[in-house]
Amino acid sequence: MFTKVAMWAVFIFLLGLFGVVLINTFGVITTTNQQDYTLVKNAVEAAMNDSIDWASYRTGFYLCTDKTGDGEGMRTFTSKDEYKVILNSDLITHEGDAITDKNAPDSKCALLMAEYKLNKDVFVESFIRRFANNVNNNKSYQVTIQEVIEYPPKVSVRIDTLNTYNSVESRTEEFNLNPDYSIRNQIDAILEEKS
Repeated sequence: MFTKVAMWAVFIFLLGLFGVVLINTFGVITTTNQQDYTLVKNAVEAAMNDSIDWASYRTGFYLCTDKTGDGEGMRTFTSKDEYKVILNSDLITHEGDAITDKNAPDSKCALLMAEYKLNKDVFVESFIRRFANNVNNNKSYQVTIQEVIEYPPKVSVRIDTLNTYNSVESRTEEFNLNPDYSIRNQIDAILEEKS
C-alpha cells in the first residue's frame, strides 16, 4: 500500500514539474515575442523620424512620372518604379507650364513642397543601431529590411528571432535551414504628419 501511495506521489510531483516547465516555456515565448515586437515597432518609428530629409522638405523636390492621372490630377502608383524623385533642379526642364525630366522628356514632373521624404541610407543605419542597442543577448536575430520607399515614406522590416532555450542542435543551424524554431515579427509602416 505504501508503494502505491509513493508511486502516486512521484507521479503527481513529476506531472506538476512538467506543468511548470510547460507554463514557463510558453510564458517566455509569449513575453519575449511581445518585447521583440515592441522593440521593432519603436525602432522603426524612431528610425523613420531620424531619416526625414529636412532639406528636401524645406526646398522641395520633383516627382516625375510618365503615368497619366485621372480627371482630377490624382495618380495612383503601384510600384516605386513608376516614378522618379529628382532633387537637383539642373536635371529638370521648364517649358512654359510643363516641367519635364531632361533624361526622360515624356515624363511630367511636379514640384512638391513641404512633403516628407526619407533618406534610405539614414533609415537603415538608424534602425540597425537602435535595434542592436536594445536587443536581448540570449537570442539570435535575423534582420531583413524588405523595402524602403523614400516617397511617400514607407518601410517594411522583418525580424526572425531564435531563442537559446531551443536545443543546441537548432542553435548551430541557420534560420533558413531550420525555420520551425524562429519567431517572426514584421512591421510595415508609413510616415504620416499630424494636421
